[in-house]
Amino acid sequence: MNTRWVMLGLLMAICGCGKGSGPQPAMTPPAETVDVTPEKTMEIDTKVMDYQGIQMLVESYRGKVVVVDYWSTDCPPCIKELPGLVDVHNEFSAEGVKCITVSLDYIGLADEGPETYKEKVMPFLKHVGATFDNIIAADDSETMLKKLELAAPPAVMVYGRDGKLAKRFDNEEAASEEEGFTYDKDIKPLVAELVKAKP
Repeated sequence: MNTRWVMLGLLMAICGCGKGSGPQPAMTPPAETVDVTPEKTMEIDTKVMDYQGIQMLVESYRGKVVVVDYWSTDCPPCIKELPGLVDVHNEFSAEGVKCITVSLDYIGLADEGPETYKEKVMPFLKHVGATFDNIIAADDSETMLKKLELAAPPAVMVYGRDGKLAKRFDNEEAASEEEGFTYDKDIKPLVAELVKAKP
């Protein structure tokens, strides 16, 4: 019987049900938790660049490991894997890793320039917290795919500190979604290895 009363007393103390427990500040989220999303949203933007401009951007980061993710909002596998790039950024940016997204959404219609696709890509970039370089390809998707020698996105290019392409990941040979590349299984281990390598 005594044990039961002791347990009840402990439960009341833990739950704050006793008299004079007062407000429980720990139960309300700290102010910084509430403010994180708007701050991150403000840091997210896109630029329009053609294929050559994208290559120059990658080259400008020579001395760092660069991960470029080619994606499209109309590509379910892209939507599924792109958050992995945000994880790479969060884990490795302090170690000299630069992340870039390149949207291949622009299809080349004369009355819709690539900049008009910002409204289409920004909601997803904001949703995943892509606070790094986000590019909308100025070349239409068909031209970009030809230049990349790619049938369809997603594709990820990882460059070493020397500025050279270390490895390209795509799903060209994948017979099913399960066989496709992932950030956890394929890209993160390579980035970790390249980070350790001397330039």
